[in-house]
Amino acid sequence: MATKTLTFRIFLHDQLVDTRAFTQDVIKIGRLASSHLRLDDESVGRMHAVIEVGQSDVRLIDLGSNQGTLVNAAAIDRNQELRSGDRMQFGPFRIELAIADALPGVVSMVAPQAAESVKPAMTQAAAQVDLRQVEDTSRQVAEVVAMYGRSVIDVAHVGQTQARKRSALPLLGLGGLLFAGGLGLFGFEVAQPWQDYSAARVEAQKAHAEQPQAPGFGTGGLGLGLALLGLVPFMAGALRMREDVLDVYTIGESPAASFKVAGHDLPNAGATPLVERTANGGYALAFTPSMQGTIDFDGQEFGLSELVASGRAIARDGMYRYELPTGARAKIQHGAIGFQVSLVNRGAIVAGRSDVDWPFWAYAGGSGAISLGFYLLMRATPNDAMAFTVEDDEASARFARYIHQADEVDEVEPEQQDNATSEDSAGGTPGKRASGSEGQAGKPSSRNTNGAYKVAGNSRSIPQIGRTFNPEMQARSAGILGVLAQQNGHFLANASGGAFTVGQDDADIWGNVTGTGYAEAYGVGGLGLVGSNRGGGGANGLIGMGNTGLLGHGPGSGDGSSYGPGDGKLVGFAKKQGRPPAVHIGQAEGSGIDRDMVRRIVRAHINEVRSCYNMGLTKNPNLEGRVLIKFTILPTGKVSSTLIEENTTKESSVGDCIAKAVKRWSFPKVAKGTAIVTYPFRLTAG
Repeated sequence: MATKTLTFRIFLHDQLVDTRAFTQDVIKIGRLASSHLRLDDESVGRMHAVIEVGQSDVRLIDLGSNQGTLVNAAAIDRNQELRSGDRMQFGPFRIELAIADALPGVVSMVAPQAAESVKPAMTQAAAQVDLRQVEDTSRQVAEVVAMYGRSVIDVAHVGQTQARKRSALPLLGLGGLLFAGGLGLFGFEVAQPWQDYSAARVEAQKAHAEQPQAPGFGTGGLGLGLALLGLVPFMAGALRMREDVLDVYTIGESPAASFKVAGHDLPNAGATPLVERTANGGYALAFTPSMQGTIDFDGQEFGLSELVASGRAIARDGMYRYELPTGARAKIQHGAIGFQVSLVNRGAIVAGRSDVDWPFWAYAGGSGAISLGFYLLMRATPNDAMAFTVEDDEASARFARYIHQADEVDEVEPEQQDNATSEDSAGGTPGKRASGSEGQAGKPSSRNTNGAYKVAGNSRSIPQIGRTFNPEMQARSAGILGVLAQQNGHFLANASGGAFTVGQDDADIWGNVTGTGYAEAYGVGGLGLVGSNRGGGGANGLIGMGNTGLLGHGPGSGDGSSYGPGDGKLVGFAKKQGRPPAVHIGQAEGSGIDRDMVRRIVRAHINEVRSCYNMGLTKNPNLEGRVLIKFTILPTGKVSSTLIEENTTKESSVGDCIAKAVKRWSFPKVAKGTAIVTYPFRLTAG
């Protein structure tokens, strides 16, 4: 307990702003909220100076501030003794000191009139400090001040913060458990056969079957969330394990020592305890026999040797330990370094939540909440709502229909023709093959093989010109005699034989079709005609295969001209002309919808298929082949999916284009369920 009362009159720019009085032994002056005299200005140090009140003197100690301390307008060197009436200068503040003997019950005094008169000025200066706001009177801590001579070189408070390592272990265990469990759930989901599941889904979609069940339990997201959640308590526990709590003030040469001094004369040269907490929450002073010092308590002063002699200091491990009573003050000298140990009230937590960077955490928390909200919204949306539907493509399909719209021409489907043709059809019917052996003609009993055939004429026949006789062309080169000489047989055609020049000779001669002269012959020269009867077999008056399939029974329908009855178009051959590239459609295969209706829809959109084919022809003019499209029609008539089952054109873009075109088409509504149709398109280059 100090025996003097110190009264401070505080001026800011020569204006009185506060008056304070103290009877305690140590008075702290600085910018910190825990200072007894708080001077709020940047030129004042956080812990600027300390005033110590002794039995015989009052001393001001500067704690190494940047601006220094002035007493009576003169800078002090580390410390200076104060007397009543001295003026101290701390930055812009001037403090006048008055020292008097302590009065009972006086703790602090304020001049009400002075304080009331300078309220506007106090908004710029430090406000009056209530010790109950900056000190925790329910608990005391040991304040250790290290001094070199009369200069303070270190200040520490033993027991100011409480150790939280006990709560760190449960946090570490909880975080590790959540992280390991969540990681296990996530790993289990990842290890499932997802590739096989994806392949099975594709196959089911192609077959329009039910989708397979997904593997696992769907706990991958939950596991990942638990793993991330477990990091929070784990990191909190790790930070608490690393908290540096000062429960023992040590001196020595080790980096772990609280204050570094020479290690000689110390039981542990690395770190020897000087002040430590006891099991009952108090504080004990530890000193060696070589240390000097005193203990001030309740107005009495005891030397260290007296404590040892009286047995109040207990010897242990080469040192003496003395438990400091409440209000005690010790001075220990170890070499050139002095330590002052005092039990003071614990500093209250005045910063608290104000140290939290609220804008940062508000931004981070808001961003996380928005991201989490979007994720939950996405997970809550049904899969069908996010899937691409046919209706979504209706806009693009509408423009495609306009581009590929067919000409408005009534197209009549060609009627199916029977295989049998009428006698008046173009080209006629081919002759039948004669029976018997091939390759021989003429009279079988003849030994000659070089004679040509002749056929006797009919007196009642009407002469006709043979089809091979063209006097206009042949007369230009050889004249009429040359034409007659080059004829094989008579130049007149047979009346019953049609256009063949047989039946106008003088007599029948059984021979080959060709030969060196007209004579009976048998053997080769039958031109592959079948049979050995007259004329090489076949009907009377015919050679081999009758009309040989070249001429019809009627007048013919070709573009060539000839002589004889009819319209002059006996020969059924037309001039060959080039054909443009075309798209031919086949028969639909499938069920669930009328095939004729499907065929009408396909024919209505055939120009879209032609457009795809023309696109392929620009790359390959000879492109042709068959494209087989399989598509599914929904009950609404929309095409839900298309699949290229076959494409022999070797041009994938053509098949893809046709499949996309089919997907845009609209069909009549399906009565029951869905309809699956397979439709072929044959592409020909002409």
